[in-house]
Amino acid sequence: LAVVALGCSAAVASAAAYTESIQGDLSGVAASPTPWVLELGANSLTGNAGTNFNIGANDYDLVAFTVPAGMRLDSILVTNYENVDPFALAFFALQAGTPWLDGFGFDIGGNFLMGWSHIDRSMEDVDLLYKIQEHANEPPFDIPLGSGAYTLLIQDIDTTFDYTLTFH
Repeated sequence: LAVVALGCSAAVASAAAYTESIQGDLSGVAASPTPWVLELGANSLTGNAGTNFNIGANDYDLVAFTVPAGMRLDSILVTNYENVDPFALAFFALQAGTPWLDGFGFDIGGNFLMGWSHIDRSMEDVDLLYKIQEHANEPPFDIPLGSGAYTLLIQDIDTTFDYTLTFH
């Protein structure tokens, strides 16, 4: 996140971190995505999502992140993506506001999405926010994102995967 003001220096501040193995599994319930308030600096989100056919489980990760007043979201970097299938693609979708208004898995209609993207192993250090903007609904959203609440869906319909995203 960056402070929106003229003449501000790039001060380093502590940032928020959410790690599923520590704070618990992100919600997969459309009515109640996991809330997360971003702070100035690099905010990391680390988790695991996807489908495990061996145990018949779908793990959809929904995080409702808030960009505080007076701040903006400049990027969401894919800082880690690990999938046992080298050809697998994970799906990330962004919506303004909360709760999640679209579907999951094959049931995503896209009418409520700001945009979406697939990612694979080759996309570490790629800005996911710009990739999502490439598949934006009309009218396309602007980057940086302004203050407010947004919901991010993280899923895969074929395999499970580990990820870390860094919100700046």
